[in-house]
Amino acid sequence: METKQTAVKQRGYYVVCLSAFVLECGSTMYISTVTDKSIWMVFYAMIGPFLGLPFVGYIIEAKNWNQRIKLAFFSSIGYGFGAILIYVLNTYKK
Repeated sequence: METKQTAVKQRGYYVVCLSAFVLECGSTMYISTVTDKSIWMVFYAMIGPFLGLPFVGYIIEAKNWNQRIKLAFFSSIGYGFGAILIYVLNTYKK
């Protein structure tokens, strides 16, 4: 049976994955607005630091290398899915 603390730690890996996904999508949109010289780049520049905020607490709470490696793994999955989504959307837009 899982304890409440274990459930929170497990949920943290999914939060890290989702946050990395959102951060990757937001970063790509920011780069796009900069290349288009759009005023929206100011908006993305201002919200950029807040997009990754949900997983900062989980990263700080990592006590050992095993947890850090798991966090890095879930983060890379989120970044990868974000990059794939943006790639697919840009490929089918043309």
